[in-house]
Amino acid sequence: QLNLEGCDVSSQSLTCISVHKKEARPRIWRNRIHDCGGVGIYVYDTAVATIEDNDIFNNGQSGIEISEGANPEVSFNRIRDNAQHGVLVHDNGKGELRDNEIFKNNLAGIEVRESGNPKIVRNKIYQQESSGGIYIHHYGRAMIEKNDIYRNSLSGVTVWKSGKPICKQNRISRNGEYGIHVKDGGWGTFEENDVRSNGRGGLLVTLESQLKVVQERNLID
Repeated sequence: QLNLEGCDVSSQSLTCISVHKKEARPRIWRNRIHDCGGVGIYVYDTAVATIEDNDIFNNGQSGIEISEGANPEVSFNRIRDNAQHGVLVHDNGKGELRDNEIFKNNLAGIEVRESGNPKIVRNKIYQQESSGGIYIHHYGRAMIEKNDIYRNSLSGVTVWKSGKPICKQNRISRNGEYGIHVKDGGWGTFEENDVRSNGRGGLLVTLESQLKVVQERNLID
């Protein structure tokens, strides 16, 4: 079992750190992971990992990518200034993303697609410079609970094309477009969220998604 602690990791190749197969189980703790040509940390092929208290920044693709049934614990990291997503979860990737700061990435702070299904809890997701806070689409699922999602250029949470999150007790404010935007056949359950002070409104559900969305006890202006 690898314990990677206190290192400065950069690379001109596609990935700074790759973790695969469930036997690996590394702890990646208190490192600087940056200036990689591709992904900062790529977890795939049913791998389990603990990724904690790292600075993950300035990578050429996403800060963290999770796929192929991988199920890492990702907590207390600062994930910023990456050329694509802060965190990308796809192709049956799972994981728990908890208590991270995810900010100033070029694409979405967190994107979930292609049957990805993470838990997203108590993160601060803010100031994505050309995108929104969280994107769920193409059969992505997620439990999104107790996050602060604010000051993103587009909407705080956007769901489309059979994305289906459960979104509870989040504070979603001061985003450039909508707090929550469900469109193009997106689904979802939205309960007890504070969705106020966003640029174009709190919640927009387009016609084709209206029968697929459950809304209860949200604060919306």
